[in-house]
Amino acid sequence: MKEIKIVLTQTNTVVSKTLKLVSKKPYNHISISFEDDCSTMFSFGRKINWFPLIGGFVKENPNSGVFKMHPETKCKIYKLEVTEADYNTILKRLNRFLNDPKSFRYSFLNIFLMYFNIPLQRQYYYVCSSFVSYLLWGIIPFKKEISLVIPDDYNTLELKEVYEGKLTDYVNRKLAYNNI
Repeated sequence: MKEIKIVLTQTNTVVSKTLKLVSKKPYNHISISFEDDCSTMFSFGRKINWFPLIGGFVKENPNSGVFKMHPETKCKIYKLEVTEADYNTILKRLNRFLNDPKSFRYSFLNIFLMYFNIPLQRQYYYVCSSFVSYLLWGIIPFKKEISLVIPDDYNTLELKEVYEGKLTDYVNRKLAYNNI
């Protein structure tokens, strides 16, 4: 079996606080990591730290970018155990994004459509939750269309929670433990 980390986060950015106000959910961003310490995560989000309107496929690091700007970022981390075959399927899907990251765009339209429960899946357009759900499609049983999955839906799945608290505390604790 292989392990993957599902990372739900809530930063203190204006966009994140607005989403929290509207959704009334504790976490409004989701990433996926293939490392125990979550030092590298993949998602859809802002491409420019200070400008949220340019978004797309991003490689995130808890000690840089928006997370560094907001060290108080709260998170909930789940562990997902998958078979070797499922792990390879997920990596194959991820490689599509890694090989051509500039082709993918953040779907601001989907943020509004999700609120009204209107599904819309366009090629090359994702939000954080539809991206992670695309990678895990067929491995995790979702009860709705991929374009309607929100980060909070992962709280309803039977995943093993491994941590809840500040993201930087988790990463730094893991890094310190690994360096012993």
